[in-house]
Amino acid sequence: KKIKVDFILAEFIARYWVELLFSGSVSILMACIKCLHLQYKSLKLGVQAILRDRIITSYYHYKERNSITLHGLENINRMYEQYKNLGGNGTVTILVDFLRTLEVVDD
Repeated sequence: KKIKVDFILAEFIARYWVELLFSGSVSILMACIKCLHLQYKSLKLGVQAILRDRIITSYYHYKERNSITLHGLENINRMYEQYKNLGGNGTVTILVDFLRTLEVVDD
């Protein structure tokens, strides 16, 4: 019986090897895509969190000074633009709007 089972299995593999190879390849590819998507999402959220932190830190710095430098304002605007492009919103918008009202003073 073992020989018959082995023969049937070998015949099945020989007949359907392309389908088996294709389905295995698709499964591996889907697992890779899922992993890459998770990494992309993590990187996106990580960069968004870093930009948010830098904008908030800058807010407290320039609020304490009661003025902002030209380079500081340019950096805030660039960070905020990318923060928004990554889907960020909320409190940061209010902080950036406040920073834009500060007097620009270069030391």
